[in-house]
Amino acid sequence: MIGGNLATNAGGIKFIKHNSLHANVIGLKTVLADGTILDNMTEDRKDNTGYDLKHLFIGSEGTLGVITECSLLCPALPKNRNLVMLGCAKFEDVLSILKIAKAELGDSLQAFETMDRASCQVVMDKFKTPYPF
Repeated sequence: MIGGNLATNAGGIKFIKHNSLHANVIGLKTVLADGTILDNMTEDRKDNTGYDLKHLFIGSEGTLGVITECSLLCPALPKNRNLVMLGCAKFEDVLSILKIAKAELGDSLQAFETMDRASCQVVMDKFKTPYPF
């Protein structure tokens, strides 16, 4: 599963706090189309020896090879979590709130998600709930 995430460079919603998935990969093992195994597995955060080939495979959608193993930086789980849900009249307001949240919350901000009215409507229809705002 993680090989697929890496192949699509799917970073998830915690991008703000933990950076891209790409930035958290330390090493990879990849199988090329001809069956050759490219082993760039390491647990060292810094490796200045030769080309950093792992970056070719992350986000390549599997076109260059299949990622079979990886070594990742894994942050500790937070001790607590707070959630805020806001309604905004226009998308520009969302951008303003994100800017303020980054400035005021700093490293404690882990995620920031948005849903437009049409997406909310799908959820409301599915779960038979009223519009929360």
